[in-house]
Amino acid sequence: TSGDTTDEPHGSVIVTVASGSGYTVSQTDGSATVAVSDDDDPPPPPPVPVVSITGGNGVTEGSPATFTVSASPAPSSPLRVDVSVAQSGSFGVTTGTRTVTIPTTGTVTLSVATSGDSTDEPNGSVTVTVASGSGYTVSQTNGSASVAVSDDDDPPPPPPPPPSVTISIGDASGEEGLWVTFKVTLSEAVGHQVKVNWASDHAYDLDPYAIAGDEFWYMDGTLTFAPGQTEKSASVYLNDDSSSEADELFRVRLSSPQGAAIADGEGVMTVTDND
Repeated sequence: TSGDTTDEPHGSVIVTVASGSGYTVSQTDGSATVAVSDDDDPPPPPPVPVVSITGGNGVTEGSPATFTVSASPAPSSPLRVDVSVAQSGSFGVTTGTRTVTIPTTGTVTLSVATSGDSTDEPNGSVTVTVASGSGYTVSQTNGSASVAVSDDDDPPPPPPPPPSVTISIGDASGEEGLWVTFKVTLSEAVGHQVKVNWASDHAYDLDPYAIAGDEFWYMDGTLTFAPGQTEKSASVYLNDDSSSEADELFRVRLSSPQGAAIADGEGVMTVTDND
């Protein structure tokens, strides 16, 4: 027999006596067999592919994020691999588990779609992680990869600066039984409408102060300045009585301006006695 390096099944060598002249062949021992054993080790099992993943260049929202999934060594037949997809931010990515098939060439490209929008938002990323499975192991160092996703929307415009035009109310006086008329003015003419609310109110910090309902009516309203107007007026009714008394004071306050800022929002109204 001859030796080799090939692992193969054991066998045997058989010798059989043939019929001939001048003898007969034993009926029981006309053939004999000698076993031949193979002495070569079986080949090692095929290596288990190690699956890894790498990410492509960063993308802008609306463009796909691409990844390369590789098996080393390349599989002898197509290899199904599960991966999980996640996102940081809100870019319309379909997250969760999906399956890719690595061909015998050893690599496959995975494309993950992102969606564009018109909302300004922080930049984010798409991450793909290789899941454990049958017929492969996951790379210890490259089992996950991320691709940066950049937002392409402009931030909202800053709020408009506060208006430069201001509103002021003047002091005024009126005789009891009549009306006190006060003026409200703008610091300059502007090309837009300006509004401001007004209301009569007590002035307990002043002496002597008038009491709403006794010396003046509680009244309120809204003054509207058309473009180009700089002065408006309004009036508060003053109650009459027959008592001789000192002049009394109350205030008219401005509030809730639109299109201008309040510079002086309190006017002092004087109720003069007529007795």
